[in-house]
Amino acid sequence: MSENEKPKQNKYQIDAAHLAEVLIKAEYVDKRSFYIHNFLRGVVVGAGTVLGATVLIAILLWFLSIFDTVPLIGPFIDNARQTIEQK
Repeated sequence: MSENEKPKQNKYQIDAAHLAEVLIKAEYVDKRSFYIHNFLRGVVVGAGTVLGATVLIAILLWFLSIFDTVPLIGPFIDNARQTIEQK
């Protein structure tokens, strides 16, 4: 990001926070439903991030398992494979 974009981002964040405050104070939006909606949105975003990262790592590990020897991380993968097979 360039230096010009950082102040704009902060300005937009301040504007969004101010807008949310105005909407709640003017009673256009119920405070309780506003907080519940934002909480659920945060839970869904967090779950999506974890799920996406899990799928990405699984695909990466599957791709690396195609090769018999992988430089630098080959011994780590062999130890992990042995641990999984023992349990």
